[in-house]
Amino acid sequence: MTRLNLADDGDWLTPKETAERLAELTARGDVAPDYYGVGGPVTELEHAVAAMFGKEAAVMYPTGTLANMLAARELAAAKRGPRLVVQSDSHVFNDAGDNFTHGIGVTTVPLASEGPSFTAEQLRAEIERTASARVPATIVGVMVETPSRRYANRLFDPVALAEIIALAKAENIPLILDGARIFIEAAWTDRELTEITAPFDYIYLSLYKYLDAPFGAVLAGSAAALEGQHHERRRFGGGLFQMWPSALLAHNALARQTKNWAAVRVAGAAVLDALPGLGVEAHRLVDDTNVIRIKSAVESDEVAKRAQARNAKMPPRSRDGYVLKMNESWLNTPPDRIAATIADILRD
Repeated sequence: MTRLNLADDGDWLTPKETAERLAELTARGDVAPDYYGVGGPVTELEHAVAAMFGKEAAVMYPTGTLANMLAARELAAAKRGPRLVVQSDSHVFNDAGDNFTHGIGVTTVPLASEGPSFTAEQLRAEIERTASARVPATIVGVMVETPSRRYANRLFDPVALAEIIALAKAENIPLILDGARIFIEAAWTDRELTEITAPFDYIYLSLYKYLDAPFGAVLAGSAAALEGQHHERRRFGGGLFQMWPSALLAHNALARQTKNWAAVRVAGAAVLDALPGLGVEAHRLVDDTNVIRIKSAVESDEVAKRAQARNAKMPPRSRDGYVLKMNESWLNTPPDRIAATIADILRD
């Protein structure tokens, strides 16, 4: 029975599947290992990501936390009272244990707004407040996460983002894009990757959300911005002896992302169209990406049991129902069968 993942951005490989994929990719015997993250598939992945994002360089890190932290550290170098503006519901503010403060001495300043965005007016107010601080402080960067994980992959408001970018450029404040889900953003906004990345000084890409890798992240930017980063990783325990397995898997998956996410969007639209006829109340918000929101009173335990019987994975219940995520597994099953499976799992 074909596996159907309704809970995640990617259909993660099992350990057995990971081993089999690595065996396929190394069968010719021409894969050279990296040496502390230099050479082999790691360097090839870095070059591929830089080219895809229209940047001069890229560096692989063992974790996304380290990638984002070292980008902020570079921006904060020799600055007094460095502050980084972030969304209040962003990954870096909520899920990294205040590592910017404790690890690199950068204060994160969260801005809260309605939904997954903040506004240029809020940023301007923070710029003015920082300038008036009695003890000297400096905004060294603005970080934007889109789509937002804590808002079920909703997009940052495009009008607000354009205004924020314009203000940051006018104030000479660097920009960081948390692009963990950048291929999803591109597919649901009909934009080229380079159009999305162009205004940003750093772009962070996760390697395990949907790129088949068990760990890792890549940071792309200018050659000057990333100079020395292959060695800076070591200061924070990020100088792994070999990262080639993760880099090889991610590089292999990279080429199919644009095409496959476009196909996932089409498949998801077909599923959404089919659900009302099966008695399922489904909807989407205007800024949604790869999600379908379904009202259902069925509890999580029962849903999980029904899903397991159908070789499907469901998310836990959220408020009045379930937020289902589209991903590459939706390309292995016809949309009408996906809709029927969802209806069977969530039927009261």
